[in-house]
Amino acid sequence: MTSTVFYTKQFRAGNSQAVRLPAKLAYPPETELTLTRIGEKIIIEPTAETLDGFVAFLCSVGQNHDGQRVDLDIPERML
Repeated sequence: MTSTVFYTKQFRAGNSQAVRLPAKLAYPPETELTLTRIGEKIIIEPTAETLDGFVAFLCSVGQNHDGQRVDLDIPERML
């Protein structure tokens, strides 16, 4: 993995501190990000997707056209 160093400065955006990311480091629009502070380092990364949305989707698929629930065999640990 190759790393490239970019430099930027912090600034104020309302009551928050903000940092501009260079275009080469930017995430796609609407990407939800997670910030983690470890000592003096702040790590910015895309939020990990969970299975919660997938399980909800599977439950919605378990309905027939009349809205009546169709029994799906989803393990208890996934609910």
